[in-house]
Amino acid sequence: MQHLLIIEDDQGKRAVNLYADSGSIGRDVSNSIVLHSKEVSRQHAILLRVPHPGEDDYGFQIIDGNLQGKPSTNGLFINGRRCDSRNLRHGDEIVFGANVKVRYHTAADSEDVQWLLSGSDEAEKYMATLIAAPVDSSLMAESDRPQDAVIARLASFPQLFSHPIIELALTGELTYLNPAAVSQFPTISLAKLSHPILEGVIDAVQAEEKQQFVRHIAVGDRIFEQAFHYIPQSDLIRCYLVDITERKRAEAELQALHDGLEAQVKERTSQLWATAEHLKQEQKALQASYATNRALLNAIPDPMFRISDKGQIVNFSEPKHHTLPFAPSACLKHYLADVLPQPVAAAMQQCITRALATEEIEVLEFQLALDSENRDFEARIVNSSPQEVMAIIRDITKRKQIETEIRHTLERERELNEMKTRFVSMTSHEFRTPLTTILSSAELLKYYGEQWEITKQHQYLQKIQTAATHMTELLNDVLLINKVEAGRMEFNPQPLVLSEFCQEIIEELQITTDRHSLVLRSHLPNTSHHIDRKLMRHILTNLLSNAINYSPSGGEILVTLETTDHDLTLSVQDHGIGIPEAARPTLFESFVRGPNVGTISGTGLGLAIIQKSVELHHGQITFDSTVGQGTTFVITLPVISLSNPTTFSGNLINA
Repeated sequence: MQHLLIIEDDQGKRAVNLYADSGSIGRDVSNSIVLHSKEVSRQHAILLRVPHPGEDDYGFQIIDGNLQGKPSTNGLFINGRRCDSRNLRHGDEIVFGANVKVRYHTAADSEDVQWLLSGSDEAEKYMATLIAAPVDSSLMAESDRPQDAVIARLASFPQLFSHPIIELALTGELTYLNPAAVSQFPTISLAKLSHPILEGVIDAVQAEEKQQFVRHIAVGDRIFEQAFHYIPQSDLIRCYLVDITERKRAEAELQALHDGLEAQVKERTSQLWATAEHLKQEQKALQASYATNRALLNAIPDPMFRISDKGQIVNFSEPKHHTLPFAPSACLKHYLADVLPQPVAAAMQQCITRALATEEIEVLEFQLALDSENRDFEARIVNSSPQEVMAIIRDITKRKQIETEIRHTLERERELNEMKTRFVSMTSHEFRTPLTTILSSAELLKYYGEQWEITKQHQYLQKIQTAATHMTELLNDVLLINKVEAGRMEFNPQPLVLSEFCQEIIEELQITTDRHSLVLRSHLPNTSHHIDRKLMRHILTNLLSNAINYSPSGGEILVTLETTDHDLTLSVQDHGIGIPEAARPTLFESFVRGPNVGTISGTGLGLAIIQKSVELHHGQITFDSTVGQGTTFVITLPVISLSNPTTFSGNLINA
């Protein structure tokens, strides 16, 4: 029986084959199964292999949360109900967050499994059918409590371990090999109990009659310390191996050296007693110094190199974990130019020369490519002998990232301060005129209203109403741009006949001007497209209002609609004052206006609102302008199919 997960997330649909290993599921790339959605926790759930008692087959149990027992943020929903854990059954629907749906699928035919894993169009359609299938009511069961054996195994499950880990049942079946075991013992899966590492393991466990013990074993020319842990809840034996070859050799060498010195002392005891005593003291001091230096070297988590004045690597110290794109052990006797890029090697050679000349610490920062990305490193170079230096190389990528983030934060603060200054300047200017109009008109009505005719009173009341309306529009623009900047502007596309909608907007704005002629030229068929009506009103109204305001001499304003198989194009052309070259880089920023607007009123928010509205449609806005001749703005929107209005993936509410 083969087990699969049919997954639908932000990157589409796919099938994942489940093997006998336990695994983690989540958004982080370190998980066994990666789900592509912001609603999924970094480590959302644990997937455990559960043997069926008395059978060769097994199933899988899913448990909400990570290996430390911390539950996921959005929970785990199985067959429509929130669950902490469950023994999975064929057809179970698992929902991570709101947008990631998974089906647990079992199949006896390996050809069917290979077909699903192929990723063909037919297989994808079939997976879509499986994902969309309704949940069988017989599967609507309460959560399964993890078995004691599973809990014990999970509690002992190592997250990351660079040494080999092997798990086997009392029957002799290998149930788990970590990557280090597979790498160091590639034939163990075939040899099983006949492999030297596992030879006599079951007998040793049964003979010891205790759950934990340690033994030493030789494999070829290597010596390993093998620690056994027997888990009675599941009749599993887990063994951990540590290569102690070098330690044993060092012990043997030290023992041999010690024996030689002792023999030498005994031979010369009668003649050189004082010398022998002195040698004993030197030996103790040497061992203490060796231990101290070794402890200091082991405490340093970074790779270290002894490098000659010519740039040749004469020795090294390699920690268990490092991020260098090469093995320090492979650099021995090589020159810097052989293992480092030429610019880095040249810069490091210069630092070595200065360190030998000045006897001061030299620091060099550089980048190396690792797994298709650049990582930052820092080399600290110090004089260790007349013709050698010691170089300690540390990965400072995270520090550099933090520095970059701080710079970006400071830049954002600067932009916010500039925006605040522009906002204060705009409001003080734009609100002063209508407020002055309102106050002066109200004062005139107060003192002279009874003496005026009704017609004249209405004129001043109209001025007050017009000024109040203008202030309301200014406030609405400020509130709208605040909503946009906060990411709370909603995108709700609905069927809309764009040509008819544009004609309505043109007719509304035409009555506001008698010096301009607003013309619509549409090449669209009389069909509907999925467009957010509210956002499109912001786009078209602001474009036409700008065209009218910045064309003080009047003239024709042309609105053109065109379409292709994939895009809708809306353009607005005027013959106004144009946009200076210096104003174009910041044209779409809030509260920014061109230097040639003169006394024409405006807030500098219209184009910022247009750009955000276009981005929510996943479209683009461009413009072409000549000062004194006019401007053409072109908006391109992708065509959303009416039969599949969910073309835009994800939650666009916070786009």
